[in-house]
Amino acid sequence: MKLTTSFDIPNHTQPIAYDSKMVLLGSCFSQNIGDKLAYYGFDAMVNPFGVIFNPHSLMVLMERSLTDGFSDIDISETFSYLAHSDLDGVDKNETLTNLQKSGSQLKTELESASHLILTLGTAWIYEFKETGTIVANCHQQPQKLFNKRLLTIDEISQSLQHIKSLVNAVNPGVQIILTLSPVRHTKDGMVENSRSKARLHEAIQQQCENENAYYFPAFEILMDELRDYRFYARDMIHPNATAVDYVWLRFRESVINTNTSNAIKSIEKYRKLAAHRPKNATAHELQLSKMKTQLLADFPYLKLQ
Repeated sequence: MKLTTSFDIPNHTQPIAYDSKMVLLGSCFSQNIGDKLAYYGFDAMVNPFGVIFNPHSLMVLMERSLTDGFSDIDISETFSYLAHSDLDGVDKNETLTNLQKSGSQLKTELESASHLILTLGTAWIYEFKETGTIVANCHQQPQKLFNKRLLTIDEISQSLQHIKSLVNAVNPGVQIILTLSPVRHTKDGMVENSRSKARLHEAIQQQCENENAYYFPAFEILMDELRDYRFYARDMIHPNATAVDYVWLRFRESVINTNTSNAIKSIEKYRKLAAHRPKNATAHELQLSKMKTQLLADFPYLKLQ
């Protein structure tokens, strides 16, 4: 009996291997995949500016990091409307330092990255009335300070195209992988969320058709292949651990080189041992240390944290 609607995912022509370097930016789904990559010892940088949901803000952060740099004008009190609250400081100077540090790290990683993975979350954006600029995060400021609107498909496409141009200027060979987050922004409303996802989806497909970017269908896997609330967390919005594991499996099948399978299996054994609660802590630490030494001897390119 067939209980899901499965579909084929085209294989990436230049798949990720252990000598690849990845940068992942965007919604919390980027964090999900980034965490999996890190777990299995891949070289991956994930969201140095925190979770960013809309494509325009991703473009601005890329522009600041690769060309313009950050300055005092990007700071409001102890936070920046350009980034997530993860970068908040105790004062303006610390927040600016955090922005500059993240920007420098992003630039360094992008210059040598093999793959850039962008996950778009929403086309709904908030414009700061005082300046007319689009913010990445409202930082719990009063709603009256902002105008809310939906980005057009053209605006989204322009943001994606500009991101590609900025990255290609410092790294012409980088492979761009685009995904649409399956996380539903229900606070915007069900119809509004659907409109948002549809616009993002169309802009992504245009980019893939015109610029040879690769689309990984995380959205379709959750919405169509799994299509059941048992694959969601208790909030009924975010994918649960089982769903993330399944999407990761499909990601491995289509985007990650098959020559990584032996290393992945060995890392799984090491991680399971590390998570074990032993009766003899000293013996456990010794066994873990020996296994790690052997693992790095067999696969010296692993980035084990």
